[in-house]
Amino acid sequence: MKDAATSTGEKNMETLEIKDTTQSNGTTGIDELQHSKKNGKSSEKKDISSLDLEMQRGNDDNSEMIEAQKDDTRWWKVLLKLTCCFLAGIVFGIALEKTRVFEPSSIRYQFLYQKWIMLKVFLAAMGTGTLCFAVIAHIPATKHIFEKARRAYYACFATKGVLVVSIGGFLLGAGMDLSAACPAMVLAQVGAWVGNGQALMTVFGCLVGAFCYGFCVPFIDKYMAPKKPYEKHLVDEYVNWPFGVFAAILAVCCGGVLFVLEWFFPWEEELEEAVRNRTGEGQFMTAIAWPPYIGGILIGLLQLAIIFSVVDTMGGSSSYTTIASQVLVTKRMESWSPYLTKFKRGVGNWWQVMYVCGAIVGALISAICSNSLAMVPGIGLVSSFFGGFLMLFGARFGSGCTSGHGLSGTGILALLSFVAVIMMFVGGTCFAFFFYALDVGAGLLDYKTF
Repeated sequence: MKDAATSTGEKNMETLEIKDTTQSNGTTGIDELQHSKKNGKSSEKKDISSLDLEMQRGNDDNSEMIEAQKDDTRWWKVLLKLTCCFLAGIVFGIALEKTRVFEPSSIRYQFLYQKWIMLKVFLAAMGTGTLCFAVIAHIPATKHIFEKARRAYYACFATKGVLVVSIGGFLLGAGMDLSAACPAMVLAQVGAWVGNGQALMTVFGCLVGAFCYGFCVPFIDKYMAPKKPYEKHLVDEYVNWPFGVFAAILAVCCGGVLFVLEWFFPWEEELEEAVRNRTGEGQFMTAIAWPPYIGGILIGLLQLAIIFSVVDTMGGSSSYTTIASQVLVTKRMESWSPYLTKFKRGVGNWWQVMYVCGAIVGALISAICSNSLAMVPGIGLVSSFFGGFLMLFGARFGSGCTSGHGLSGTGILALLSFVAVIMMFVGGTCFAFFFYALDVGAGLLDYKTF
């Protein structure tokens, strides 16, 4: 009872104190409420004014962006960008032709692991390109360009997962072995006139493969896309190390493996006899063959030309899609495949077309200079067509080819690109040993039973 009385007395005293305090301050709860409303209105006004300021800033940014876009679409700038890409393609074609990596035997023997020219060029180009990315990623004036190109690259994986990229890489490798080419090297085969123009059938197969894939996209996205898009796409996002550290490690690994391969398998001994007998002839452009690492370094350096001219990374398979999409000549036809339609126009699509055209010209120039035009035998037309079809269908399925995934994707440390490269070699190796065992008597360059 005493405790209850005491607590009641304390409550009454607290009530009196509150009243006294209210009277001494000259305000009531209603007054405080009104005061808070006034403060709310004033803060509202501040918020509105700050919002207006942000909107104004946003409008200014948008206007600057629009002006920048207008500036980028000026005819002379577009012409300059396309010219840079065409010239880069010429260098690319020369490097492919001089290293002899474009020869069908180099590609098929690589998947049988009896020749290593293709892997040597690949490692040299990958290591050099990765170092180029590492340098521009740490220079303040160029860092934003690299980051923009990097984001643009892995944006193509929005609807892709490990399963889709693995299947695409496998099909790409299988098509490479069957056609004895890749989406880039077939261009050098056309320029050097391999098999008296047989490579043109491979190109045709590539175009048909790109066109057919355009109509399969809705089904692939619906049934094979990951249920939840990946939040992280890059190796350095999973492991909290700077990009430069990973890039340096990758470049050193490429250089180390290349050194070991060259030590045990000298490049001159891997050349075809007709080429090996002429290795002492000529110098530079008149020479019939260069060491694989020289051509690979040149190819890797081309990443700088591409990224500074079009803020993109090296690739080639999209060019086939751009060319194939030109078949859709009316609006109604464009509605049949929105995927193909988005590749029809714009510098972002056509720079690759100029790049691959330059590669054909570069290979032609190189072959003429060394008097080796139409010197290399080709393969069967059936294998060429179906190999090209499978190769490009797989490249588009997995969102990248040997240049896109192998050189650019690995160079920027895109995790799915490493998966694609591994599966590319798995697919090529499986097909190579299967056909070798099936028809060994027909020779490695025919696959006549197919």
